[in-house]
Amino acid sequence: MPAASGQPLRYGYSTGACAAAAISAAWQAQEDGLTRTASALSYPLLFPDGLRRELPLASWQPGIASIVKDGGDDPDCTHGALIRATVRPATPHEAEPHDYLLSIGSGTLILRAGGGIGLCTLPGLDCEQNRWAINAGPRRMIADNLRAAGYSCGCILAELSIERGEELAAKTLNSRLGIVGGLSVLGTTGIVRPFSHEAYIATIRICTRSAALRGADTVVYCTGGRTQAAAQARLPHLPPENFTCIGDFIADCLAAAEQSGIRTAVVACMPGKLCKYAAGYANTHAHRKEQDMQLFLTTLRRHHRTTAEQERAILSCASVRQALACVPLQDRLPLLADFCEQASACFALHAPALRTRLLVFDFDGTFLLEHPAPAAPCHP
Repeated sequence: MPAASGQPLRYGYSTGACAAAAISAAWQAQEDGLTRTASALSYPLLFPDGLRRELPLASWQPGIASIVKDGGDDPDCTHGALIRATVRPATPHEAEPHDYLLSIGSGTLILRAGGGIGLCTLPGLDCEQNRWAINAGPRRMIADNLRAAGYSCGCILAELSIERGEELAAKTLNSRLGIVGGLSVLGTTGIVRPFSHEAYIATIRICTRSAALRGADTVVYCTGGRTQAAAQARLPHLPPENFTCIGDFIADCLAAAEQSGIRTAVVACMPGKLCKYAAGYANTHAHRKEQDMQLFLTTLRRHHRTTAEQERAILSCASVRQALACVPLQDRLPLLADFCEQASACFALHAPALRTRLLVFDFDGTFLLEHPAPAAPCHP
């Protein structure tokens, strides 16, 4: 995808790749007893694809190295974060309960998190429960690069930290995933693809799988923060971990729920997203899909006798919010209920075995309707 300047967008490096570079550089400088000059502040990191790429370091001296994460042109809150590693000789009994012990040849690496890296408290993630939030991919990259640098015996302790990591973590889904106290060290390939939605979708899949592993049979997919707050108020019996903001990725989310064994997915949305669901859009991003005002009008005709003037006004609308203002109040809920029927049929195409419900809220978060409507209470 070209940038506005006509230049291709830059790829970047994951937190896991940066961590591997910092640890390997710190260890190598310790072994060599050298402090690198400014002109030599880059480390040739080995990536899972077998290629080496030069990662520029912020500092590099015996036992200590740091790197500023370059996420390329990917809009990520960790872009520009300072990742620091310290490495020293150790003995295996120094390992603490939250640490990882990695075998590298005949050697042992104690991998520990310092400030800014979270602790994993729930199952179902790529880091181990009650261990530091350092995923399996970065752990492999760290081990592979230390092995490639010549480490193969003895015991060393490597401690990672991310400056302002706890503050940055507040901008992520970490607290929802059960990662407390900081960021996760992530990355499967070590490469960050620019403006890729893959990472967000992967996180939603993890949220869903984690809920399923905790025994949940219902998840609530919310299109944004306002709908999430409204849905939680509407469904107070469900734990907060069952609610996930999904943005525009409805098809991927429903498929993730079905694949995880979830029985029911509740989709909490506002009328704008609802109309896009009714149109069958798998991704509802405004830059990808405009509202289908012809569908809006066709559906409205089933509930309201429209005039030519009203139809022209609706077809010229840029948003569902604007179009709804053209509909008499008494016809709005039947119209939205019809959209719910159409949306549910489209949901079934993405996840046929999944039971779905819709909670529709007004643009200010006011509850409008539930579909299917809840069963009336039985009275003796």
